[in-house]
Order: sequence, then C-alpha cells, then structure tokens
Amino acid sequence: MSRQVIVIGAGVAGTGAAIAAAASARTTVIDGGTGASTLSTGAIDLAPWAHAPESASIPEEVQQALERLGGYVVPDGGSLVLTSAGIARPARGHDAALLDVAPLASGRVGVVRCDRSGWDADALARAWGPRYQPLDATVMRLSDERVLPDADFAARHDDEDRLGWLAERLRDALSHSGRALSALVLPPALGVERARAEALSKRVGMPCGEAIGMPGGPSGLRFERGRDRALSSAGVVRVRARATKIDRAGSRWSVVTDGADTHEGDAVVLATGGLIGGGFEYAPSETMLASVLPPRARAPIRLAIEAPLSIGSRGRPLELPGSLFGIPPESLSWPFAADALFDRAGLLVDENGAATETGGLGLFAAGEITADEPRTWLAALWSGLRAGAAAAREASQRGAEARSIA
Repeated sequence: MSRQVIVIGAGVAGTGAAIAAAASARTTVIDGGTGASTLSTGAIDLAPWAHAPESASIPEEVQQALERLGGYVVPDGGSLVLTSAGIARPARGHDAALLDVAPLASGRVGVVRCDRSGWDADALARAWGPRYQPLDATVMRLSDERVLPDADFAARHDDEDRLGWLAERLRDALSHSGRALSALVLPPALGVERARAEALSKRVGMPCGEAIGMPGGPSGLRFERGRDRALSSAGVVRVRARATKIDRAGSRWSVVTDGADTHEGDAVVLATGGLIGGGFEYAPSETMLASVLPPRARAPIRLAIEAPLSIGSRGRPLELPGSLFGIPPESLSWPFAADALFDRAGLLVDENGAATETGGLGLFAAGEITADEPRTWLAALWSGLRAGAAAAREASQRGAEARSIA
C-alpha cells in the first residue's frame, strides 16, 4: 500500500478505476466536477442498444463493482425500460428506480397521471402500447411541484413520510380504478440519495418505478451518491480540482491541477470522458485565428489536458486532413456518417488501458476517452476496472523494483 495511483476523473470509468486500484494501492481521485456520467438517464448497456433486450454475460468484477455502487439491477435476460419520449427501450440493466417491464409479460401497466412538465400519461400510454393505461392519482402534494426540476421533485421522496404519503395515494387510486394492473410507472420522482422504487413497491403492493427522464435528472445524481459512498468505503482520497497537465517526474508521474498544485504517483489513470465529458475538444483547423486561411491543418479533435498522449482511431493516430479547413463536419458524427469518427476517436491503449505511446510505463486511460470502445455505461465501468487494476499492478511492480535496488 506504499505505492500511489492517481485517477483523473470521477465519472463511471474513473470510479471503476479508483475502486480497483484502491484494493492494493493508495489511490487519489482528482475530481474536476460534474461530467457526462451525471447526465446518465438510468439505462445501462455493454453494447449500444438495439431493438431486443441485451443478455450478454456481465464480468464478475463488474458485478462486484455494481454491488459496491448500489442501486443498479442487471437481470440475466436484460431489461426493458420506458422512456418519457414514448419508447420501450431495451437495456442490459438499469437504475433500480426505473420500472423494468420485461418480467411483467403481458400484464397491464398503469401510467400515473401527474401534472408535471414533460409528462403526459395519456400520450405516453398510447405510444408505449395497448397494455399501458392512464391512471388518475394524486402524486403532487405541494403546488410548487408542478414546476420543480425532476431531481428536486425526486429528492422529496427520500423522506420516509413523503414516500408513505405517495404510497397511500397510489393505493387509493388503484382501489377506485377497478382495473387489474400489474405495475405502475411514474415520472422521474423516486429518490436522489438512493432509489426508492423498491420501498414504494412494497408499500403499494405491486411493482412501481420511474420512466427514463431527460439527461441531468435524478438517475445521474443517484450515481453520484453511490459513487461517493463507494469511494469513501474504499478509502480513496478525493481532490476537488481540474487536472491540466500530466508529465514524468523522474521515475514517477506528476499531475498538475488548475490551482498549480502537483500530485505525484507511480501510475496514473486518465478517465475524463470524451467530448461530452470534457476529455476532448472539437478544435479543427478553422478554429485557429487567421485572416484568410488557417496557418496549418490539424486533426479536428484534441486532448483537453496536456499529456504525452495522442488521439487515434481504428488502431492508429488520427491523420491530418487534406484541407486547411479541416474535415467536413458532417462526416464526423451520426446520423450523417456511419461508423463516424466521433464514435471511435480516443487515446490508443491496450486491453488493460495502458497508453501505447508510453509503452505501458504507468500511464493508463479508461472510458470514453479511449479509442474504438463502445460509448456505453457498463463498458466505461469495465474499462475503468481493468485500467485501475493494471495501474495498481504497475505501481506495485515499481515499488518492488525500487526496494530491490535499495
């Protein structure tokens, strides 16, 4: 435990890396603030979702990490969750607050009417299909709840008394409806500190859960709470700062933050996310200050942190565009291009996340900042676990070499 691993980023991948590294090395997480993981909506996948529930096996280390995070369910046969856009969406697993309708067979599901922005129970029931039926129920207790953001509304149901009040209203609605329903789906409302769907289901007497809401809702905050508990129990040190530079410091690595502080470690895991998370910047040639033409061509994506790393895709570094005005933007992303650059570009690493430029000498990357990996929640967690474990092994090996020299 005398060796030090530094993880840059506290999203899904960074959390996985820190949990894995902390099992055998002192671990520090440099947390630059809210990233793409907080925008998660609750459906979790290994591969980009298609039109059938995903049933691929979950690696044992991923299962263990999910248990430490708490609040996630990964059924053997996959899940089917409902979105507030009117889609029944297959997923490998889900935030435990969401209602999984896959186990309900053909049972009818009540869609609770609630006068909140973005929630139209009648329209959603029609979109989801004939088994979904609107249900009149009192969900809001105070007048301001009509306009509260989803996360603030969900936080009110962390209170046991408020959750009990909601359960009574739902039981009363069921008794007056005269319908034989198998489950109830509500707008995003069931807790922030922890998912409250199971507790509500027990009080109502049938499965209850949320539909998927917009990014930035309660699912992302529930991840943050679970992450904080998991990192604390693992003994991980948190530093609230934004990393600006990674460099060699003799036989070790140094990480400089925006406060000009320096943190040294035997291994570093970079897990700052992709374009949405802030790990990359879209910076084509035409963004340069130039009177007529840019002075030179450059790749359209660059790393947001100064580090001895390069961005690539399909196993090789990005090529320079043939035009000073860069690559046509419409060729970079879906739906304008199949197998688009934005879906692939990242740092070139091996299967354990070791950066190819450094020959695996203590610098690793994980999550959406890596090249050619699925941009999914479970894939990010898995890559973080692999990179964190490899970083801890690298740190331990360096410690053994240092002791043998001494």
